[in-house]
Amino acid sequence: MESFSSSVKDYLCRKSFEELGLGEKEKVKWKMCCGLSFLRGVFSFLAKEENGELALSSHREAFLEIIAYLLIRCRGVEAKVRRKGRKTTLFVPLEEGKRLLAETERIWVEGCERCRVLYARASLLSCGTILDPEKGYHAAFRPPKGAPCGEICRVLESFGIEAAIGDEDGCDIVYLKNSNKIEDLLAAIGAEKFALDLMNRRAEKNVRANTNRRQNFDQANMARTVNGAQSVISSIRFLERKGVLETLPEPLQKAARLRLSQPEVSLSELCRYSEEEITKSGLNHRLQKLVAIAGKIQEEKEKQNESKR
Repeated sequence: MESFSSSVKDYLCRKSFEELGLGEKEKVKWKMCCGLSFLRGVFSFLAKEENGELALSSHREAFLEIIAYLLIRCRGVEAKVRRKGRKTTLFVPLEEGKRLLAETERIWVEGCERCRVLYARASLLSCGTILDPEKGYHAAFRPPKGAPCGEICRVLESFGIEAAIGDEDGCDIVYLKNSNKIEDLLAAIGAEKFALDLMNRRAEKNVRANTNRRQNFDQANMARTVNGAQSVISSIRFLERKGVLETLPEPLQKAARLRLSQPEVSLSELCRYSEEEITKSGLNHRLQKLVAIAGKIQEEKEKQNESKR
């Protein structure tokens, strides 16, 4: 089964493909500055130097096709392609990569409104991961060593998303651990359907959590009720065995008989079974009086046993 992160990336590739007019459905073609912003995100967070060239590797063919198309359209550069197993790699001259990064240093600031969106989208496609919401809320950008982590943070801040920078195996990573921030990120880069999916899943988890809390609360209350009732019943049985119960005032005897007749119900329910009108606190007072009498008798018995030793 495809992971949540892979589903998001596949969707963003298809959407980018269509927006560029490369698929069957043509939507909005990107401006030149938009294409350059996308390429900056790719070269900042995906490119690795190999034998004097920059290698761009991915198992997503659509992603690499977008990159190859934008290199030709925006830079007039045709990338070399090498395939090995499921992974395909584009190779671009090292100097071309350096020039592109130098010339686009402020593209996401000075370009159009959409440039920031496509820079962030390319960054996620290049080095981002999003944890399955069923397991928790965590999104991270894991760029190669030396990549401009501060830049992706500033782009996210421009969307009102505050990210954190941490260390993983000696490399800086940019991460989000709040579900609202991850939803905002998905919406910002054009994956609104996944942002909505995440919100729905979060709502469902909250409902399940609240239901479990209520069930646990009810079970705990039931356990306290049962344990409390058993304690009272034990005291009443003790008083019966000692022949003390029949000597007590009639209200206490009635309370004892009432509790023995309904050993598992709560005090509130027990009041409804009473032949006389009595409040919950009044009935509880009588039952606790029985417990106290039994306790006092037991205590006196123990003192007598100690004195005989």
